[in-house]
Amino acid sequence: MERPTLRQVRVSALARARRGLRRTRSDLWPILTAAAAAGVAYAIALYGLGHRYPLFAAIAAWISLGFSHDRRPRKVAELAFGVAIGVFFGEAFSALFGSGPIQVGVVLVLAVLAARLIDAGQMLAIQAGVQSVVVVALPGYLFGVTGAMDRWLDAVIGGVVALAVAALLPIDVRKQVRSLARAALQEVSRTLGGVARGLAAQDPTAVGDALVQARGSQAVLDEWHEVVRGSLAATRFTPPWLRHDDEMTRLDRAAMLCDRAMRNTRVLTRRASAVAMDPDDGALLADLLEQTSAAAEALGTELGNNDDPAKVRPQLVRIAGQLDPQAFSGWRAQTEVALLRSLLVDLLGITGWTGEESRAALAEPGSLGE
Repeated sequence: MERPTLRQVRVSALARARRGLRRTRSDLWPILTAAAAAGVAYAIALYGLGHRYPLFAAIAAWISLGFSHDRRPRKVAELAFGVAIGVFFGEAFSALFGSGPIQVGVVLVLAVLAARLIDAGQMLAIQAGVQSVVVVALPGYLFGVTGAMDRWLDAVIGGVVALAVAALLPIDVRKQVRSLARAALQEVSRTLGGVARGLAAQDPTAVGDALVQARGSQAVLDEWHEVVRGSLAATRFTPPWLRHDDEMTRLDRAAMLCDRAMRNTRVLTRRASAVAMDPDDGALLADLLEQTSAAAEALGTELGNNDDPAKVRPQLVRIAGQLDPQAFSGWRAQTEVALLRSLLVDLLGITGWTGEESRAALAEPGSLGE
């Protein structure tokens, strides 16, 4: 396998840093509220109950909330219950049988089986097992435990505080989905723009830079899929959110179409280096890619602002009307245009058109040469 060059490492690092900053901005509020909940739970157990080191109060609050934008009460309660079950089994088992390798294995089995008996949630069972092992493996005196169920009570307090935060400070998941929609379409736009600049300058290295950036884009698309599916699930169990179901369904379809568009973009980018040294075809293709990049950016802005993506449709239709493969002399450029046609169909689909309507907007092969 060919080792990446220093330039490729630098481009990849910059792209990763940009995506990391986006995630940081997006997750800042959930992290702050979960951290505050952990601190409040710790303070209640420390000052209210007099527990010396109420570690499990903070742990239960943080695990129950985390930095997830999906804070449905049922999900938060499931995680909190899992922690409480694990700590309860750990406390009871260690009081009866002490600590050791055999005890750790046995209590893990018992806690997970109990969690599976109570509920089908996988996270509940995982948390129950983890917390039971921690309690049995670490003797109570390390935590200043004086009562038989101090750590279990701390876990309950943490779970209650987490539920209160989820109820009083709900997070609008739609904002996260819109932010991911904007970010995903920006990835498409940046990649196409990078290829366009490389073709315009007849610089295959610049095209390669665009490909390096595009390779890390799948994580954004996967997160979009995951969050929007979670949001759809949330509307099913939260009647007041049912009015947002149509928007989430549209964004779910948009996520699928954007995923296809990004895959076409990556294939197009891999093949573009061969066109970069053709001044005629390269310049014409660069102009089309630059236009498509601007349209993808505008489409992401509309989705991110919860505006009508159909506003970008005329811009995409104008581009689609220029995509005649036979207007290019080289077969490599013709292949690129064929890929760009498929990409335009996906982008037009995001504006609300059907596949048939989107394909009808494409230039007929040979029509621009007549």
